Amino acid sequence: MMSLQLLALLAAATLIAVVSGTVEETSLKIIDALSHVSYEEWSPVFIATNDRIRGEVLPSTLFIPNSSVNMDGDRQKVVAYHIVSERLEFDDLLLKSSHSRLPTLLTGSSILVTNNSASGFSIDGVLIVEPDVYVDSFMAIHRIAYPLDFTTYGSGESEA
Repeated sequence: MMSLQLLALLAAATLIAVVSGTVEETSLKIIDALSHVSYEEWSPVFIATNDRIRGEVLPSTLFIPNSSVNMDGDRQKVVAYHIVSERLEFDDLLLKSSHSRLPTLLTGSSILVTNNSASGFSIDGVLIVEPDVYVDSFMAIHRIAYPLDFTTYGSGESEA
């Protein structure tokens, strides 16, 4: 009887170790997963990877380009720059002032709010064409007109 309880305890501990992970580990898994798929596949891959069953959930916002152009340069940097490290529904974004910055998963880079009007909200000069494509208690996904370019806008300081 005692060995059965011990076996059950070990099985539970193993399961927790397999599925638990830190937010940082989740971030790295998301970036890696998205860097291997096209923009069109970002939404389902992001949702599947950022799942509390697989580990710590990353509260986040993903901006998906409405373009099928290939990712140029370092794919992991491109992906990391399209993810903001907090959950922002469109109504939350509208509260951001023009020229405020949204911190991204790309270290030292942030997205610039270039127009905060409801009809023309843009980040880094790129229009949000479909807000709130997907929203749950941990993440928000918005579709943007085309890919963001971290080399043009991303070097600014993040707003606290």
